[in-house]
Amino acid sequence: MKRILLLLGFVFFSLGCAEVIELENDRIGGQLVIFGRITNGGDGNIVNITRTQEDGQAPLDISGATVVVVDENGNREQYVEIGPGTYELNRSLVVGQVGGTYHLEVMVDGKLYTSSLQEMMPAIADDELRFEVDINEDISPTGASTRENVIRVFATSTFQTLPEEFYLRWKMEEVYTTFGISLPRGNFPRYTPQQCYVTNELSAQDIFLVDGTAVRNVELANREVAVRKMDFSFERKHYFNIIQFGLNEESHEYWKKLQSITTRQGSIFDVAPAAVPGNFTSSDPEEDVFGFFEASSADTTRVFTTRNDIPFAFVDPCQVTREEFFLMTRVPFECLSCLVEEEIVEAECLFCSLLPNSSLRRPSYF
Repeated sequence: MKRILLLLGFVFFSLGCAEVIELENDRIGGQLVIFGRITNGGDGNIVNITRTQEDGQAPLDISGATVVVVDENGNREQYVEIGPGTYELNRSLVVGQVGGTYHLEVMVDGKLYTSSLQEMMPAIADDELRFEVDINEDISPTGASTRENVIRVFATSTFQTLPEEFYLRWKMEEVYTTFGISLPRGNFPRYTPQQCYVTNELSAQDIFLVDGTAVRNVELANREVAVRKMDFSFERKHYFNIIQFGLNEESHEYWKKLQSITTRQGSIFDVAPAAVPGNFTSSDPEEDVFGFFEASSADTTRVFTTRNDIPFAFVDPCQVTREEFFLMTRVPFECLSCLVEEEIVEAECLFCSLLPNSSLRRPSYF
């Protein structure tokens, strides 16, 4: 059985040249990094907390933190940890609104980290997405010509008004369903295949920013925002979402610095390549803390493909041969672990929730 490959598309999106900001990199790891936001909707109210490691090592997720958002009226609500280092706001006491002001308080290992006060600004562009089925031609490292079937996604953003000053950021993501494999019912009567929803960010290496003070056109037209190689994930409904965030000037400046770094170094989720000043301070005046908490309105536009849009057939990476099916019936009764240990089935094919970025929670728009 071949191992499942999650293929992320390359993303290309250009909204102007960013100034290259040179930053010193003398860190050896151990710094806390807090990324998070509150929005005016039910999605995106997430805080991620990690600690940097030595060069070449992935950041360490920080569990057990106390994360509280405070609004201008003193209302407080704690984010709930939904996964290692990931915290979500239920919006039962604090609900983000355009024009409101908010700050974040995070307690980790007895230290308090506090963000600056953030005002929520509006998202003012109307976005539209479309896609095309295409063939991507390239040259491999060995000099061979390659061809692969891809989906290209294009965005057009229209401004009904052009304020003198505004700042926007966009994020691209894909969402699709996947299922656990079916097993012989007589041998595994209590096994029920999972249905999972996989969400992959397609803009981790590209930060899409607009400084409204430099925009005088009422339309940013037909920009290619994602190129995704087609695979079995397109056998069912496959969403592409573009999420527009309204930023204040402080938030825009922070993302602009990250934009300069990721253009040269890679994803914002990689090991921090430089000390990027954010808007958090520590109760320990000697400690540096990275990251940013923003209050940003969010507006999502979606387009989806169905099987009818894709003129190709794909092989299910969890498809079993007749021989493998026979071997399933020979393992001990209901021994799921035997299927994995004897390399008959991949664990991710049994339980799709093991796939990166997958969830059993069904998005409201599916």
